Amino acid sequence: MWHRQAAGFDEESLRVVPQSVPVSVLLVSDDDRVRGNLQRPLERSGEVAVVATASLHDEIPELVRRFAPDVILLDLHPNDPSALELCRELAEHAPVLLLSAYLSRSEWEEARAAGAADFHLKRIGVAELVQKVGSVSGKEPRRPG
Repeated sequence: MWHRQAAGFDEESLRVVPQSVPVSVLLVSDDDRVRGNLQRPLERSGEVAVVATASLHDEIPELVRRFAPDVILLDLHPNDPSALELCRELAEHAPVLLLSAYLSRSEWEEARAAGAADFHLKRIGVAELVQKVGSVSGKEPRRPG
């Protein structure tokens, strides 16, 4: 009969090693195409779980309370002052990673002052976005296998 002690194990050395879990993300954009084009590849990465999507006009604070995301991915239109106010509000609950087609230095400084943790240009690939999501969340990236 096989015994743990005979195999060189003792009860104190047996520990459960937690599995790495995907970073949970709330994806906020007023553009349905942006939400769809990002959600699928983010989730296929295995490192990100999009727990909810919302337009800028949805009940975002309720979604934040309900899903408690690790990161909020916010599609920012730099000329929209309400987006910066939303960033400020959301940054109180989770790190905010901004998405933008273009962000000037002064716009980034305003966004940073509003609590944004980092930004990602939309034209840069999903692999880099996944890496930034992991970095902003502070979680170790999940590795397959």
